[in-house]
Amino acid sequence: LNQKMDAESFIAKPFESDEEYNKQVEFLREKCLKFQDFPKKGIYFYDFFSLLLEHDIRHILMRCMVHIIEKNFKGKFNAIAGLDARGLMIGYYLAHYYKVKYIGIRKPGKLPGKCVSAEFTKEYGTDTVEMQEHVVDKDTKILIVDDLLATGGTLTATETLVEKAGAQVAGYFVVFALDFLKGWEKLKYQDKFSTVMYCNEQDLVKQHNL
Repeated sequence: LNQKMDAESFIAKPFESDEEYNKQVEFLREKCLKFQDFPKKGIYFYDFFSLLLEHDIRHILMRCMVHIIEKNFKGKFNAIAGLDARGLMIGYYLAHYYKVKYIGIRKPGKLPGKCVSAEFTKEYGTDTVEMQEHVVDKDTKILIVDDLLATGGTLTATETLVEKAGAQVAGYFVVFALDFLKGWEKLKYQDKFSTVMYCNEQDLVKQHNL
């Protein structure tokens, strides 16, 4: 019986209504730790790991992710690409849930074989992402997944990877989107972007005391 209950607690079904979904998103907003000036001065950091500490909070997060994907992307993708590093965890869970191909987007030198790469500028420096060429084809429709959208550099670099490899961008999904940076405006397919919560600078007023 306990094993059955544990298994059922891992199943993240969508909420019955958008009203309930919105209520739970506000709960997550309150529970998420926010840090100013990390990893460098001027950066507002939303700590995704703070939502993974407790099972009940983690489960609500999982349900919120599934709810928004069911609403906006159901039937539109056959693969999920998770971005290094936190997006790798989110992407794996969602790919397992939807029973689709899972693709890891990594930093340079982490993937074997022939890779496509793209460089981008982010809010605290420049970086490069890579994807293995052999994992996709022209019929692969990829939902790009990460924990946070800030300036949009990582997502735009990943859409470049997807199209370089000959696959299709089905959409973009993140847990947090910083609305004051408007990173989604840089995306090639802006109408295919969705997030669990838009975050603004006022969220940072309610700091948690550690």
